[in-house]
Amino acid sequence: MLAIKEEMSAEALVSKIQDLPSLPDVVMRVYQMADDPQMNAQKIGAMIYKDQALTARALRMVNSAYFGLSRRIASIEEAVIVLGAQAIKNLALLAATYPLMQKTLNGYTEDKDGLWKHALATGLIAQLCAKQIELKNPSELFTAGLLHDVGKLILSTSMSEWMGDLREMVTKRGKSVVEAEQELFGFTHADVGAALVDRWNLPNPIADLVLHHHNAAQTGNPENAIVQFADYCANTLGYPLSQEVNALELDPALLAIIDFSDGSLKEFMQKAQAALQGAQAMF
Repeated sequence: MLAIKEEMSAEALVSKIQDLPSLPDVVMRVYQMADDPQMNAQKIGAMIYKDQALTARALRMVNSAYFGLSRRIASIEEAVIVLGAQAIKNLALLAATYPLMQKTLNGYTEDKDGLWKHALATGLIAQLCAKQIELKNPSELFTAGLLHDVGKLILSTSMSEWMGDLREMVTKRGKSVVEAEQELFGFTHADVGAALVDRWNLPNPIADLVLHHHNAAQTGNPENAIVQFADYCANTLGYPLSQEVNALELDPALLAIIDFSDGSLKEFMQKAQAALQGAQAMF
């Protein structure tokens, strides 16, 4: 089993890929517009309408049982008014990333829905946790949770010749995915994901949250801790990326950072399970 001979950074890998996954320009504009108090529902709606496929997916999602609306939403403008601009930002990102994440990941999972289900569950749980401990930016935590494993998209294709080795290290030698990646490549999917998010020009904190979703305790940052905790919850509650990949262990330090006791952890897991059940149409 051989590691890569030449030295390469995650940033260099991302920069040299010609067919790098990208977010539609519309999503980036919606991100900017949603944070601008001068913008209104009509302007945000007009921007989203520029991408017809994105619009169709967004409307299907907003009318799913997860949002629990009492009436059917017929337009993006109405969705902005009913849900608010921050929720629409999440909705646009969901609609844009769904096609990117609907694929098998060589070395990680053979389930084409595996990445999407795990990413969505992690995003929803991260947002729920951020609201529970009253952080100011639950939308940002949702984004980071949704994108935390996006680096695996890059590694599974650009490093395809090593994916067999990676899978063997995880399934037969008992190494974690992160340990196997570090040994093979000298960096991990978290490093690659952060570099990709940075290339997408998403808000700076999101790249940092993606970067530290396996070592949040070292940062002491509650937001970092929430993303890693949400990743653990998604695996535990039945939304792992792959059934064969070693389950993540819960670092007790994470609970201390987000101030969860054993009792509050049990209560939160019940809330998270209920939220995921309510979001089944989105999965």
